[in-house]
Amino acid sequence: MQKMRESAAAIHPCRTMLPQSPTMLTRWLFENPWPLAIALVLVGAVLLVRWLGDRGRPLLVGGGVAVALALAALLVGGAVTTPGEHAEAVVRRLVGHAERAETDAAVALFAEGAVLNYGRRENPGTAIEDIRRALSSLEGRHRIESNRVRRLVAVTLDERTGEVELSCSTTTSSTSQAVPTDWIVRVRLVDGEWRIDRLTFERLFMNPPTPGVWR
Repeated sequence: MQKMRESAAAIHPCRTMLPQSPTMLTRWLFENPWPLAIALVLVGAVLLVRWLGDRGRPLLVGGGVAVALALAALLVGGAVTTPGEHAEAVVRRLVGHAERAETDAAVALFAEGAVLNYGRRENPGTAIEDIRRALSSLEGRHRIESNRVRRLVAVTLDERTGEVELSCSTTTSSTSQAVPTDWIVRVRLVDGEWRIDRLTFERLFMNPPTPGVWR
């Protein structure tokens, strides 16, 4: 289902139709329909099992409706790509480019006015040139030898914005052990394309990093 969503997003990035602000409907139907679908199937199964015992028409109808609603939830969830899911797809592409030291491809995922924050998203940010410099370091002494995504959680902030919390464990040519890092990536719809407009380097070894980390 995720591959279907990402393919559709690449064809038409503006097709998501959502309320003005995140809702339970977005979180539990559009982004993750499985819990709702499973609950409806269980309700339907219980009603149909009871129908086998007394053949009551309301039980049969109720069971059929519950199962039909479960299928509808899965179809709707697969057809709609939320801003949070767009953000997740962009971040996964960013991670892949970083692992392969593809600086130009990685920088292309950022909006023109993107900023890089250290420690907290509220801290003053540096410009896109610093983002390019940081990514370029992956071509040299900080080239990634192995990387494991420990956590990736995407949420919808509004109809044009998604945010991803990303945690990685990375070994580079300049380190002798896996280095844990935590990031917050905000992705927005800019001129018809989903682009990263803010990257927050939140933690390095559980501590706030500084711009000198790339040297």
